[in-house]
Amino acid sequence: MDRDGYPIQVAPCINCNICVQSCSGLEVDYDAIGSSLFGPEYRYGELLGTIRRACIGYAAEPEIRQRGASGGVVTQLLVHLLETGKIRGALVAAEDPEQPARGRGLIARTREQLLSAAQSRYTTTPSLHALYDIREEEGPFAMVGLPCQIHSLRKRQMVDPRWKTRVPIAIGLVCHYNLPMDSSKLAAALMTPEGAEVVHAQFREKSETGWPHNTLEMTFSNGTKWRSPHGPKETFNIMAMVSSLGRCLTCLDAGAEFSDLTVGDPWIRSPDGNWKYEEAEGLSAVMIRTQRGMGVVDGAVAAGKLVLRDIPVEDVHDAWDGIARDKKIRVGLRMKAKRLTGQSVPHYQVPFPSPDSKLVREELVFWMLRGIPVFRPLRKLMVRFWFSRAGVSLMRRILQRKKRRAARKTEGPEDGRP
Repeated sequence: MDRDGYPIQVAPCINCNICVQSCSGLEVDYDAIGSSLFGPEYRYGELLGTIRRACIGYAAEPEIRQRGASGGVVTQLLVHLLETGKIRGALVAAEDPEQPARGRGLIARTREQLLSAAQSRYTTTPSLHALYDIREEEGPFAMVGLPCQIHSLRKRQMVDPRWKTRVPIAIGLVCHYNLPMDSSKLAAALMTPEGAEVVHAQFREKSETGWPHNTLEMTFSNGTKWRSPHGPKETFNIMAMVSSLGRCLTCLDAGAEFSDLTVGDPWIRSPDGNWKYEEAEGLSAVMIRTQRGMGVVDGAVAAGKLVLRDIPVEDVHDAWDGIARDKKIRVGLRMKAKRLTGQSVPHYQVPFPSPDSKLVREELVFWMLRGIPVFRPLRKLMVRFWFSRAGVSLMRRILQRKKRRAARKTEGPEDGRP
């Protein structure tokens, strides 16, 4: 891997074709993977995929809940599975000690390693590279990944069944798109005091006020810290505006629909526009997809390690249907435009609905804004503005308007798109 987390060839190719067979960037056969997981009744098209049960809750251990991005459910599940001997370790994304603003894949085999990898990392992280470390082991291991990473695992399992028993548990994370490494580098370069360097970066560090105010925080070598004045969603959206998003823009999966269970923040609004499920200590929303996922969750609840309660499936749709529609509908229009301009796009073998005029307008505006990352001085100016007092004031007005609009809606809350 190079310093930005992308693969480089270091030896002559032996034409094994494993990279092609496993790469989710080239092709994802939704019907084949879906049928292998959910049976012949699987049909592509559900915005968030197959959902057997929806829950909301948190880690029973206060330390783990505090360390988590929201309720600490993922870390608590992995710690429970490890300490009860259900897994030998788990593939997680951890901080790269050489480049703190970047992530790295880690096969965590101890409680301490799992705790060190708690929280989200909103930057390109070559997690799957760590699977190379367990290629000769029997397992079982668990894996935490974004939708595209879960796709690659499932593709590998279909080609080589040994990986089904080696990594039998896949925990997915909700994802609109991820940020390239250079966006984190840009923020670090602008916010780092002269003569200092970043020694630690937390993308969802909790403050005294708790969730949902846990956001990007960087610690510098001179002992000072910089914390984003915005919440996590707004900070992410600001960085997304100045980033080249690449392959993420042609992904169809927002909810990691081929995982055993998916976990995310409960961005679910009540009729008055406020968050429906909000506790300062943090809560996680969970979509259980497979029988294995059901067993993993129920086992942790029975052992007193998770505190969960069922919620209507409609609630998780309220939280993430916006980004799911963007993936399932707008991406089809985007891919068609890319093909017309001679650009490569992944192969999906799925039908795309015909776009309406509103969607076309939204996509045109989106691509106009996509020109910002090309001009580095403009990128710097945008970042400086949005993290200034004027930017904070403007963002507050935008959020208040969104809250009022959400309160007026009968269908659900704001979709959270940048």
